[in-house]
Parts: sequence; structure tokens; C-alpha cells
Amino acid sequence: MDRQQRTLDVVIALNQFQNQELPRYKFLENVCEYFDFIKSEELDDADYRFLIHLSSKVGVPHYYDILHKFNEDKLQLKNEENVKLDVISALIFESTLYTNETSKLHLYQKEVLDLFKLGKLNRYFLSASTSFGKTHLVYEIINKMNYKNVILIFPSIALLSENLSRIKEGKIKLSNDFKIHTLSDSEINPEESNILIFTPERYLSYLDKNKELEVDFIFVDEVYKIDNSYIIDDESKENERDIAYRMSLFFGLTTNVNVDLFIAGPYIDVFEKTEKNYNPSFDLFLEDFKIEKVLLNEYEIVKVNKYSADIKIQTNFDSLDVNLKGKGTKKAKIQELFDRILLQNENAIIYCNTKSNAEKVAREYERTEISTENFSDFLHHLTTTFDERWIVIKSLKKGIGVHHGVVPKYIQKEIIDLFNQAENNLNILSATTTITEGVNTTAKNMIVYKSRKGGGQHIKPLLKFDAKNIAGRAGRFMEHYVGRVITLDNEFLEVIEQEGKPIEHKNYDIETSKNEVEFEMTKAEYLDDRTKQQIEELKKLQEQFEIPDHIINQFKVISKRQKIDIYKDISQLTSTQISLIKKLISSLNSTTMSLDKDGFQIVLNIILPQVESEALKHYITNSFTDKFNQKTYSILYIALNKYISNGFKGNYEYFLERTISKKKIELESKLKKESDKTGKKMKGININLNNDEISICVDSAMRETAELIYNTFKYQLVKYLGVFNLMYKYYISKTESKPLEETSGIDILLIKLEYNAFSEEAKIASDYGVPNKIVAYYDAKDPEQAKSIRNSFDNYEKKIFEKVRNIIAQ
Repeated sequence: MDRQQRTLDVVIALNQFQNQELPRYKFLENVCEYFDFIKSEELDDADYRFLIHLSSKVGVPHYYDILHKFNEDKLQLKNEENVKLDVISALIFESTLYTNETSKLHLYQKEVLDLFKLGKLNRYFLSASTSFGKTHLVYEIINKMNYKNVILIFPSIALLSENLSRIKEGKIKLSNDFKIHTLSDSEINPEESNILIFTPERYLSYLDKNKELEVDFIFVDEVYKIDNSYIIDDESKENERDIAYRMSLFFGLTTNVNVDLFIAGPYIDVFEKTEKNYNPSFDLFLEDFKIEKVLLNEYEIVKVNKYSADIKIQTNFDSLDVNLKGKGTKKAKIQELFDRILLQNENAIIYCNTKSNAEKVAREYERTEISTENFSDFLHHLTTTFDERWIVIKSLKKGIGVHHGVVPKYIQKEIIDLFNQAENNLNILSATTTITEGVNTTAKNMIVYKSRKGGGQHIKPLLKFDAKNIAGRAGRFMEHYVGRVITLDNEFLEVIEQEGKPIEHKNYDIETSKNEVEFEMTKAEYLDDRTKQQIEELKKLQEQFEIPDHIINQFKVISKRQKIDIYKDISQLTSTQISLIKKLISSLNSTTMSLDKDGFQIVLNIILPQVESEALKHYITNSFTDKFNQKTYSILYIALNKYISNGFKGNYEYFLERTISKKKIELESKLKKESDKTGKKMKGININLNNDEISICVDSAMRETAELIYNTFKYQLVKYLGVFNLMYKYYISKTESKPLEETSGIDILLIKLEYNAFSEEAKIASDYGVPNKIVAYYDAKDPEQAKSIRNSFDNYEKKIFEKVRNIIAQ
């Protein structure tokens, strides 16, 4: 289509919009497409005036602002004296979108901001596209309303630390002089202005510590996570985020009665009462807490075009020429797509349903090694810290980043930073659903490997919500006008167009079964008679064991019955067993921090009946026999002891040795079967793995190690040990008649598991995501040790240390 026809089409769309014949969101799509076409064309003053007018009419003057990004030689409005009335009108309109000298909203953000007014209760639920700019809007709301105490709840530690650093680095301008807190046990002065940035779990932990702070405003990001079926999960593990999210909202709104609230998420389906699939539960929740709906899903600030690569022809995907003739395998198609994208100096993310598939794509992509000069310090750090055969390291050398949930956080962050800067030539990202967790990239293209999430027996189809959220990562506002999605699986395009699933709030649905954790945040009218009986039964049990409310109400994601059962088992321990637990506590609190086997095994035996995580159960129930005393212990002792004594490396070496051994046994078994078939006897065959087989073992061991430390230890083990610690200390304080706060427990182990850090500075650094040596520096026992650790920093660690030091010092 030629330029004249494209211009005519957008003018027709403009007239139709002004005559109310074309919906505003459709006009937005037309304008995105036109700017994407015109960005590389030769333009004169008449063109510029028209583009100013067009971007003003669609409500996004930023479209005009970023034209220079696509052609640095463009001098917009060369003849400024020749300005017409329509341009003046556009500039006047644009001035209304500024909130300060440097911050300008688009019209749709401004409309949401205008809903917040002084002197009234402001509570809104926003569902909008991924390109909408919801987080930026939150800070504009805080500034406009001049809130004093604010709680921001983000889905991950990564987003928590990203917002912390953006505030500390001055990238987010705040009108008040806020004190920023990210730790649940931070000292907070209620006389100051405070912003508390938490995950849902950390907010609940903050509430456990009985902090009294009058909160003015709460923001909850990715609020769709209140519904478990909406959670995009690429792992075959239990997901309890929905409970933590619902609890955060419930306690946030019930402990702060007059608090303003903004909850937001992308592409959430909210049905009308007249629609077939309508479920009233979410509406009932909104009505209960006087929350108004603002639904803007259709307003794509960056338009996304979708194409199928499930074809065998030469074709064009929105100016991307590809030849898929003779390329029948996914590997061949991915190679072709990557090569063509790079020829156009563009970048791409490929969404994979599992971590192993994300690594497989990175492994199979053939590309000459790139110049790594821009990130040589980072690469050197990785090769000296981890196994250089790891796919993450090998892929970086050929310009592809691997991004999934068990790649260490600081490496994930560095890979995203490298990907977002074109000069690094790291233009391909092979990722799982981690990329949908609010991670901001400059990706123009999104390639979909498979229309599924998870793998094996836990594989699940994508919902429409999942598909739209993945597709929404193609194209970024202020970087592109149009993003491109190319799927290798036609089912993806079918899913994205099908009818969605309404979001549900199970605590407002009497038909939905609820576990005991949820009883307290469910009104009586949404509980059946059997559940009400359970509640009464729990009250009697609590009274029987004389456990006060302030104890039983801590660790809210563990049920009261589980806490009571743990307390009951502790109360039945013999004096010898109590002595062994005290010995464990003593060994943990020693200068060398160690794990006493016998005391730890007693603790594991107590928590095991309450553990719901299959991964954690596996580590507790599998055992080994100590060759010295012939006693049986859980293999969790080995794993945790290796982590305490030698960190990530200790577990990795164990898992690698085990994985290689398994692989050799597997190959030996295969050879024996072949030998039996042929009738030839095997004579002392020595199984040696080739380089590719070793590399796959390395990748598997890295994943297994990271899964154990970052998920099983950090999120599962810590909460059960936390309940044990609370109930043990309460029992000891009662039996020994001393204050609870003066009773020793396994607190230091809990801190190690959650943060891998002890001082406040070290915890913040750990949250931010830094190499372990930097955390160790902040946890040093004395200045001499700190100096020794700092002197051992490599060049990459020095760079990160300077960055995080400035954040911590402010």
C-alpha cells in the first residue's frame, strides 16, 4: 500500500472517529499503524503538523515525540513560524497532560488520574493493556493526592527492588520526602512520610509484627493473582499466590478502614450480569469494599499484530520477510525467524512453556559468537563464579539471553539490561512466563514456542488472559508503535480470540470450597454449614491449648489447625528431645553457624504432617543412614547443611555429580538392552559422556539447585519452620515462665533462608539482586573482614557494588 493511500485511510478514520462512527480504541489502532509506517518516510512541515494533530486527537502526543528515535536526522517543525491553529490547539491540549515539568501522561492515564479527588474515598480497579503504563500512573496518583503513608504491593522481589532503585536513583519523582521501606521488620516512624514496598507475602509478615501505621493509600499490582486459574505458571509446583493476594487485600482494607485503593492488572475479563459466563464473586468483592471498575483492555497504546509461522511458504509478517519453505521443524523455523529479525536490526523474545525448552531453544540456535566487549566483565564474573558449561553463559557468547525463574535474580536483571540496549548485540531472549511478571523490555517481536504453560503431567493450556499477556510483551510504549507476535502454534491465535474466563474471588462464592486458611477472610454468608462447624471446632481447639490470638494469627498462610497440631506435637516432646532442639538452636547461633542433625530431624518430623509442597515432602521423607551412628536422617539435612556451609556451589556440585551418575546408569542400561538383543556379552564398558551430554547435565543440575534454594528453601521450608519456631518459643516461654521475646529459637536460620543475609543493608542488597560477595560484604563481622571481601571483588562486582551502595546509602 502506498503512502497516499495510507494517509487517506487514516484521515478517513479520523473523520469517522470525530463523527462518532469509529470507537476510540479502533482509532488508536489506526494511528499506531500509520505512525509505524510514516516513521521512516521523508517528512516536511505539513506532514509534521498533521502528525502533531493526529497524535493529539488520539490522546497520545508521545507518538509524535518519539519520531526522532527512528531517524535521528528528523528535524521536527523546521519552520516554526508556519504554525496553524490545529497545531496550537494540539499543543494546548498536550499541556493539560503534564503533571510536572518532565512528566507527561497520555489521555487514558489522565482520565484515570482525574478519578482521584480529595475529600472522598477513592477506590478503583483498573484492567488495561500491558503498554498502558499502570505503575507510572501510581506515582502520579501519590503525588496528586499528597498521601503520607503508602503501601505498594508488587508480585515479585524483582519488581519490588526495581521500584526501590527507580525511586532512589531519582527516575521516579515524588513530591513528598518519603522514607522507603522494603523489609517487613524495618523501623518505621509514623511521624514521617513512608512508602512501604512489599510482595503480598512480605506485607503479611509486616502485619504479623503488629506494626501500627495509619495508611492513606494501597496499590496492588497484578491483582488477577487473587484467582489461582489466572496465575501464569510455568512450573509443576504448588502455587499459593492467590491466597496471599486475597489476604493482602482483605487485611489491607479491614485494618485501614478509610484507605484509598488502586488495584490493577492487564487484560482481566470482567463479564456483565447478562452474559452467559458471568460469575458474581468478583463484583461482590468490589461492591463490598466500594471499589469502582475502570475497564480499558481494548486501548492498546502499542498495537500488536499477530501472525502464524505454522506455514511452509515465503511470506511477509508486517514488513518482515521470511522464507519457511522446507522448514518443517520448530528448530528450523526459529532459526529462520531469528535470522530475519536480526537482519532488520530488531530484537525478539521467544516464549517457552518450560525452563528446559527455553534452554533448548538457546542451545539449538546457531549464530557466530558476538563481540562481548560491552559485557566482558559480566561474562568473566559468570565463568569464574559458575560452571562455564552452563547454557546461560554459553548462550550469552552468541547473543542470546536465557530468562526463567531459577536463573539467579541478579543475572536475570543483567540479561534484561543487556537486551534493552541495542549496542550490546544481545538481541534474542529465550524466556518462560517470568517475562510476563512486569518485566520491561524493548522487544519488538514475541515468538510463541508452544500454546501451553508448564510441562509433563502438569502441562496446562493457555487461557485467553495468558495469551494476551504474552502477546502484550511485543512492542513497548515510547520505543515502538507496533509490536509483532509470531506463533509456531496456531492454537495460540485461536486462544487469543476465544471468549475469556471471568475473574473470580472464591471468598465471595458459597459454592467454592475453601481451605481453613481462608475462613477468617470469608463472610458468614459465603460459608456453608459444615465450614461454620469447622470454625467453631478450631476455636475450641485454640482454647484447649491456650494459644492466644496474637500467636495463632501469625503466619496467616498456614491454617490455625496446622499451627495447633504443631504446637500439640511440641508440647508432647520429651525433655531429651527439647534438649536436642536447644542444642540445634545453640549450633545455629554459634559463630560458625551449623546444623545439628538430631535436633533438626526432630523439627522436620514435627512439620512433615503439615507440609503440602510435594517438593519439600520429597526432601524430608527421603533419607540416608549415618555411617557413624547408624541413625536415619532426612536428605534435607544434607541439602541445607551444604547451603549453610558452602552456598549455591555446595548444592550444585552435589546435584551435578548425581545427575552425571544417573545419566551414566541410564546409558549403561541402554547398552545392556542392546547387548541382550544381539547376544553379545558386554565386557567392562566404561561409560564416558560427550560434551553435549555433560552440558545438559550441567543445565539440569543448575536448575535443580536453584529450584531448591530459591523456591523450596526460600518460600516453602521457611514458612513451616517459621510456624514451628513461633509455637516452640511460645511453648518454652510458658513452661519456663519467661517473656516470649527473650526465648531463643531458630530465628537465624529463618533469616538465612528468606534473605541469605542478616544486616538490614545486606537484606536490601539481597533483595536488589547482587552477587553473593556483595551481600557477604554487608554482613561482614568486622571492618577488616569487610575490607578483605571488598578487595576480592571482580570488575563486575565492583560496578554493581557502587550502584547498590548509592541505593542503600540514601
